[in-house]
Amino acid sequence: MKPLPLSAALIAAGFTVTPALAADVNERIEKLEREIRALKAQTSQSTAAAGSSTVTVGGYIKLDAQITDYGDGRGPLGAGEDFLIPATIPTGGEAGDPKTHFSARESRLWIKGQTQTSAGLIKGHMEMDFQLSGQGDERVSNSYSPRLRHAFFTWDKWLFGQTWSTFFNVSALPDLLDFVGPVGTIFIRQPQIRYSSGGWQLALENPESTFYTGAGNATYDENKVPDMIARYNFGSDQVSYSVALMAREIAYDRDIDNADADNNIATGIDNESELGYAVSLAGKIAVGDNGDDLRFMLNAGNALGRYLGLNAFRTAVIEADGDIELVDQWGLFVAYRHLWNEQWRSSFSLAAAQADNPDSAGASVAKQYETFHANLIYKPTQALDLGAEVIYGSKELEDGTDGDLTRLQFSAKYGF
Repeated sequence: MKPLPLSAALIAAGFTVTPALAADVNERIEKLEREIRALKAQTSQSTAAAGSSTVTVGGYIKLDAQITDYGDGRGPLGAGEDFLIPATIPTGGEAGDPKTHFSARESRLWIKGQTQTSAGLIKGHMEMDFQLSGQGDERVSNSYSPRLRHAFFTWDKWLFGQTWSTFFNVSALPDLLDFVGPVGTIFIRQPQIRYSSGGWQLALENPESTFYTGAGNATYDENKVPDMIARYNFGSDQVSYSVALMAREIAYDRDIDNADADNNIATGIDNESELGYAVSLAGKIAVGDNGDDLRFMLNAGNALGRYLGLNAFRTAVIEADGDIELVDQWGLFVAYRHLWNEQWRSSFSLAAAQADNPDSAGASVAKQYETFHANLIYKPTQALDLGAEVIYGSKELEDGTDGDLTRLQFSAKYGF
């Protein structure tokens, strides 16, 4: 049996239906059916989109041209030529002629991807440059192999992979042409597991221990527990800062030979370890309404070591009896960025770092550093930066021997 037309059904039910009323009701029903079809189509499209991925590529090409005058001794080779590594500043020698060095190894490439899944949005980031490459030389081709900078993904409140340490507030780093900048900064990337919620960030990160041994420096990868970091981010667009706390095990394995009263010798491996700490306060404060800002960082503790100033100091000393003595140290910087107009800007940075080394560390280990940076950068268009920077760095050893360098750097950078 065929269903009655709408008007007939209404009449059968006892309603009086005019032609105008019937037409209005039918129009409403057709409109509702169109909306249902549109909703089904939208749902179908959303279902098809789930699981699809998008990928973007970017990076920059940068040339650094430098002239460096070393006040004491010959300049370092390798990475110490490409950017300021305070620990490589020569000390105690005779000054030589200025040295010219060009490099494009800071140029980098990144790939970002994201996938919408039924479990939420997953984002990934992989990035490489050509710094610190052991391959290639300057004789013919200047061919250098890429190195991994970042390789991580985020899901929900979690981060897995290699990126900037949670102990490092990257937004506080000065706007400089030098690759790293002030000696007082934290500067480290490493594999980690991070959980973020609101202003909190909690992380377990890859451990590594560096030592003075009396006969030189040593690095050990024999930790039992990861580096543990907690950080809280405060502030607004005008004033933002963070406080980070770190606890880390400093450890190494040493061979032991123990003789008892009967001259029986027991040999083996003993894991020596000490728990150290560090704290970092860092931030950025907007100054005025034209985009100027003040950036700062203060770091202190007895477990800073490789986290501070590109491992400007070692974390601890291995004593003659095999015990570990941690080294108290601190580092700080303050930097001011000024926008002259829409195309010209400058940054000025002052920094210092110092260690309270025990006598057993030796007389030839670094005691303190100071650095200064000042630049002028021209931005004719959004994708291009052209600038010059004056860099000064000094290093003093425990026995009073010192050294310094003065560098003039020109940089040209195209971002895409």
